[in-house]
Amino acid sequence: MRFVQYAFIAFLSSSVSAFAQGSFEGGIKGGGTFTHGYTTIPAIPLSATASTPQLNNKSNGIGTGYLFGLWGRKNFDSFYLQVELSYSSFLLKQKTDLSITAEQAFVLAGQVRPSIIPAQTPTAVNIVSESTLRAVNVPILFGKKWADGKIRAFAGPNLLFTDKAIVNRETTASINSLSVSATTETNLKEPNPQNPAETALEVKPFTYAIEAGVGYTFLRRLDLDVRYALPIGGIYENTNITGYLGIATVALGIKLF
Repeated sequence: MRFVQYAFIAFLSSSVSAFAQGSFEGGIKGGGTFTHGYTTIPAIPLSATASTPQLNNKSNGIGTGYLFGLWGRKNFDSFYLQVELSYSSFLLKQKTDLSITAEQAFVLAGQVRPSIIPAQTPTAVNIVSESTLRAVNVPILFGKKWADGKIRAFAGPNLLFTDKAIVNRETTASINSLSVSATTETNLKEPNPQNPAETALEVKPFTYAIEAGVGYTFLRRLDLDVRYALPIGGIYENTNITGYLGIATVALGIKLF
């Protein structure tokens, strides 16, 4: 990714410049991400006569991911500015239950309904999904220190550049006494242009979040950070998709200079 190369060069250049002024510290970091949230996806027209039902995806537990990267901190008299460049993976686990007709169920599954199944047959559908988003992150954080620099608090924007977005779904439909399951995987960054249900869920190449957290420095060179981020720029190209997404992060940083 060309952007990553430019960002990395800019990060190193600013770090060297600040270090030369004698009030800069920086190093590497790594840790885990913990994601949860719910999503409401409106009905998506597939043709003049068919559409998917509205999906109310609820949280299905906490999804765990990872992060690793670089950080640099410029200290001023009463505050500090910290800029990071990291690569992160976020996992969102969701589920939804539907009570729809057989016709809607087969439309949702992208399959042709057998003629032996009446279109209006009541159908119970359960969908369990796991969405994985991998992104290059550039947090720009303003913070303050206490207790001789050991305790920190910070907040600021986080710029996210999408590298990969995949959703895996397991769909189970029950029609009368018949139960059918299917597993699918969809690329939400580069969806199939011939499939309206996929293109409607296309993920943005860039979004942004508000991030805040606290940190503790121990043994002089180790930074333990706990933070929480809310992507407020919207994840999907389709602005009609609504919901809530929260990302908690626990990371350990090592000060190299």
